[in-house]
Order: sequence, then structure tokens, then C-alpha cells
Amino acid sequence: MTTRSNKLSGLAIMGGTFDPIHNGHLRTAVEILDRYGFSELRLIPCFQPVHKDRPVITPEQRLEMTQLAISSDERLSVDSREIDREGPSYTVDTLRAIREEIGPDTPLVMVLGMDSFLSLPTWKNWHQLMHFAHLLVVSRPGWEPDFVSELNAFCENCRAASPHELQCAPSGRIWFEALTPLGISSSMIRGLARNNESIAYLLPEPVQNYIQQYQLYR
Repeated sequence: MTTRSNKLSGLAIMGGTFDPIHNGHLRTAVEILDRYGFSELRLIPCFQPVHKDRPVITPEQRLEMTQLAISSDERLSVDSREIDREGPSYTVDTLRAIREEIGPDTPLVMVLGMDSFLSLPTWKNWHQLMHFAHLLVVSRPGWEPDFVSELNAFCENCRAASPHELQCAPSGRIWFEALTPLGISSSMIRGLARNNESIAYLLPEPVQNYIQQYQLYR
């Protein structure tokens, strides 16, 4: 396990639909920051998810909730580029744009869940992701999924021997980190709101108030 004494520099990003953002998302973000000491972690709400149904609420509402959720933690920020860009949100385009902004030498680390990682071969130009960033894949403790052959070869070529390799180069490596997830999902929260049941303590209070104020998911 990586400790605070072994800190990595660089920029971390975490994308998602955030429909709505909840404490499970935020707990993952702060645990990654605590373990690795990245200079910043950006949350990037997508405009239109490619592999999911289009959200019922607007991209602007999801963006506002994400901004409310992180307002008390200065280590977290919100990047609105995918919503500003509109259209299908392709990760490779986002990573390319961020790489152009931060320059060729700064480590860029994309945090994603194991479920998303397993679907990687269905992403647009997925092999190109490694040209722009490292991948930090978060999984449940003890979960050893079976990779399809294409993904298995990808892991063998890019898997880091230690997390410090994410600091030694700007991109190109994969590291797997086990975190104990909170049993919270956006679909659970939407279902509770739809049935007029309490969503308290599942997401930050400002986000809860926003959902109630605008009667979202009802």
C-alpha cells in the first residue's frame, strides 16, 4: 500500500456522469489524494455518456451539483470542458486537450473504476489513452477479474511495477489500487428520490438540498 511518505506529483482526473455525484465518488477521490499526494484531482462531468443512457437532468445541473459537492475541499476541482464541448464525451479527446494544456512532461493520471476499465476495448481509440495519461484503476479488495485477451495483453505491456512509475513518466503505465467502496450508487439515489424517500447521508448536504430545491429525479 502506498503511504503518505511516498507521494506522487502530477495531476489526477476522474470523469463520470455524476448523475448525481455522491459520497462514494468523493470518498474515492479523497482516498486517492491522501495515498498519492497528487497536486490536484479534477472531476470531469461528461456531457453525453457514450455507453449509458442520456441522463434525465441537464448537463448544467450535473455540473452545478459537482461544483457544490467539492466546495469545501480545495484539493478537488471541477473541469467543465466536456460539458462546454457538448456532443458525445470521448475520453481520448479530453486527455489530448489536457495534455496540450499541461505540457509534455507533467504526469497525468486518470482514475477509473474496474468496471470502466473492463469496458475499455469498446472506447474510442482506447489504445491512444496511454499516449496522454497513466491509468489508476480502482477495484474492490480481493476482486481479481478475468480480462479479455486484448485487455490482458494491454495490461502486460503497460502494467507498472510500483506506483512510483506514475511519477517517473508523464503517461503510459497502469496501476491497480484496491479501495473499499461505499455501498452507494447514483441509480440508488435516483430511485429513492423518485419514490420520495430520504437521500440524506448518501451525498453532500448542498447536493441533497439542490436536488430537493429543483425536485430532480421525481
